[in-house]
Amino acid sequence: MTKRRLQLLIGTGLLVLGAFLALYLSKGTLPAFSPGNIPDSVLNSAEACHVDGRVFSIKDGDDNLISKMSRLVSVGDQVITADGKVYDITRVNGQNATAEFQGMDQDFLAWQDFYSSQTVPVTNQQRENTNNKIAVYHTHSEESYVPTDGTESQPGNGGIFKVGNAFGLQLEKEGAEVIHDTSKHEPRDDNSYIRSRRTATQLLKSNPVALIDVHRDGIPDANYYRANINGEQLTQLRLVVGRQNPKMESNKDFATNVMAAVNKKYPGLIKEIFIAKGNYNQDLTPTAMLVEVGTHTNSREAAEKGATFFASALPSVLGIGKAGAAPGTFSDPNANTPGGWTSIGILLAVLVVGGGAFLLISSGNLKNAKDRLNSYFNKEFVNLLLPRRRKHKKKNEEGVYNPDANEAAKQRLDDIRKD
Repeated sequence: MTKRRLQLLIGTGLLVLGAFLALYLSKGTLPAFSPGNIPDSVLNSAEACHVDGRVFSIKDGDDNLISKMSRLVSVGDQVITADGKVYDITRVNGQNATAEFQGMDQDFLAWQDFYSSQTVPVTNQQRENTNNKIAVYHTHSEESYVPTDGTESQPGNGGIFKVGNAFGLQLEKEGAEVIHDTSKHEPRDDNSYIRSRRTATQLLKSNPVALIDVHRDGIPDANYYRANINGEQLTQLRLVVGRQNPKMESNKDFATNVMAAVNKKYPGLIKEIFIAKGNYNQDLTPTAMLVEVGTHTNSREAAEKGATFFASALPSVLGIGKAGAAPGTFSDPNANTPGGWTSIGILLAVLVVGGGAFLLISSGNLKNAKDRLNSYFNKEFVNLLLPRRRKHKKKNEEGVYNPDANEAAKQRLDDIRKD
């Protein structure tokens, strides 16, 4: 094999590798089940979600409890409390995590001010948004509630379906059109979210304004989620946002909006937002959300009540049903997001780097690569902007061919190309 062919082969390989890497990094914009989604089988595994009976405790530097959950906690995760405080997970030792206070979440405070300034309840406004669809599904379809269902897991018929049903019925009372998918995705293993991705993708074909995956936690402490709101015994909820997801910022803004609106109507119903390592299929739409309703040691009736309260407040955020479209509502799940532009930027950057590597290797050295690049811009690029005219003879005013005038015109065109 000649040196020239070897250089071209290596350069082509680098370009292909760069393109593949770009697709991987921008996987949030790819269709479901593309090669770019393969890492989800690790990020969204059963281990990355929650294991019933396991407890991760998150405390600040003064040993004050911030949160606890059966969901895996990793350095880089984040908690946004019900009053808007932001904590970053900085250290994890076994099942004990340490978090540092980072200040207040400004987006949440803005939404909180917005809902607090509502003199007329949003739900009494005239509805303007004609898209009323909300899609509900369950990645962990076997999840159940021990006091009511008798077990923590019922493959094929989890108690979580009934919680989702109560959630959907209340949404319909509020004027929403609910698509509640009860597809089964057992077992709860590394492929749970890959299986549920098929369901989520099918649901998105109906163009819902929100896509909600309903779960429950798995900590043994039932009291952690118990609450009395408006005289009703119910379970609180946690919202989960996947941070390894190009649409994370949009999903987070949606979650902070929801927490502000729901807790304005029912103070304390949403305990917190947890921004976790993982994707959770939230790259599919900016208004995707994972909701945990209580834990397996709560009664299912209390969880159904918590889900019902949540459903009665959610439409005001989405501007659907009886609610009017308020500023900042999420009526277009296909809108461009910062995550989408980030993916495009990554794609372009990797392609530029890959193209540069191809040019360098195929040229043999840096000087030849520079000369080739200069030649392209000085000749090919100018030819692209100023294509050669068809050769013709320059004639004078009397219609007689004048070779001197023709040569002068040719010289002017060459001067333009050189400049």
